[in-house]
Amino acid sequence: MKLRLLGLTLVVMITTGCSIATPFVAAGAGGHAIGRYEENIKVRGAAALKEEPDLLTFSVQAIARNNINEAVITYTKGLNNKDYSDNVKSLALYQIGLLYMNPYAEQRNDNEALKYFNRHSQEYPDSRLRKKIESKIALIKQRKTAKTQLTAKELLSLADRKSLLEQSSIPFDADLTPMSERAITGDRVTDAESVYLILYENKASSEAMRAKALYQIGLIYMSEYNSHGDNAKALNYFRKITQEFPDSPVAKKASKRMSQVINRQ
Repeated sequence: MKLRLLGLTLVVMITTGCSIATPFVAAGAGGHAIGRYEENIKVRGAAALKEEPDLLTFSVQAIARNNINEAVITYTKGLNNKDYSDNVKSLALYQIGLLYMNPYAEQRNDNEALKYFNRHSQEYPDSRLRKKIESKIALIKQRKTAKTQLTAKELLSLADRKSLLEQSSIPFDADLTPMSERAITGDRVTDAESVYLILYENKASSEAMRAKALYQIGLIYMSEYNSHGDNAKALNYFRKITQEFPDSPVAKKASKRMSQVINRQ
């Protein structure tokens, strides 16, 4: 049961962009105060993501709502679980490091970030994230030399709130997750594909979750707004779902997507 709960937290929030429930505002606060509170959460999350596009949705929400400690606990639960793949454990360590080093995080702690990045380098030296880890370590060491560093609150007060709160006007496919949309608009298709493949390759995840990961990659490559669109790749991923996970909830969707891609060629 614990394994399934962890899988739902670590995988579902990554692939679907589910948000964490909003904490209660102090009793007596008016609608304006509540609106401002929610706006501040959105601004912080958007600023954190702009600073570090590699943050998963779950991590962005943790920074936005000052729930880093809880997020670290969730990510850590899978690190010693034999049923989780090395790639998923590698991704979890990377996310913890990113959480601690993000300048918009109230609980920012570069030393903690370094601890997790160094652990990653020791335990997963051949990870596909190795080069990213090395660059983060170098960045932290570089900014340690700075005489002064602004706090998260100070940085947030300087942020362009209007720009950060603007919503994309692109009419994306309704089945695309926020992470997939960011991959298309931010020209980070390869990065998103790598993350989804990590989830697909994790045999401890349910077949439904693994199929969803492949489905997102297919949608990304078939999107008309993707400058790196590739119908052949999209077909390959959709076909993989129908072959490997024929009974999954997205299998029928994958079949329809295959027809759509073929018909428009």
